[in-house]
Amino acid sequence: MGQAEIDPITSLREKFSDRIKELYEKSEKRYYVLIEPADLLDFVDYVYNHLKARYIIVSGLDTPKGLELVYHFALDKLGKVLSLRTVVPIEKPEVESISGLITGAQWIEREIMDILGVKFLNHPDPRRFILADDWPEGVYPYRRKK
Repeated sequence: MGQAEIDPITSLREKFSDRIKELYEKSEKRYYVLIEPADLLDFVDYVYNHLKARYIIVSGLDTPKGLELVYHFALDKLGKVLSLRTVVPIEKPEVESISGLITGAQWIEREIMDILGVKFLNHPDPRRFILADDWPEGVYPYRRKK
């Protein structure tokens, strides 16, 4: 990294200082940033388009706090991975689709819709992806049993 280049993590902190709920450095090469669901598109746009991070995947899991979505990005030139974390409430599991910014996210968002029941708002193709057409509505195989 040249003198004129700013560290992407520093840049993210400066740009969104008031909107980062938590920034956790798991290791020298792995960062997790906790954000509100309403801020997701702004963060993804900045990380992907401004920081030029490579989109890897979105992962989702059912936690006691809600359905957590983790958007993984590689900062290849630095050998680092930056993951944006957000939690949507189980009672209303909705978040904006990032597929308008990153077309490749459409498939994994559809998978997460099927297995966790997260609704990705403004998704261009919200059809089922991996579950059978006759799978019961409201039954999500990756949700914890209550």
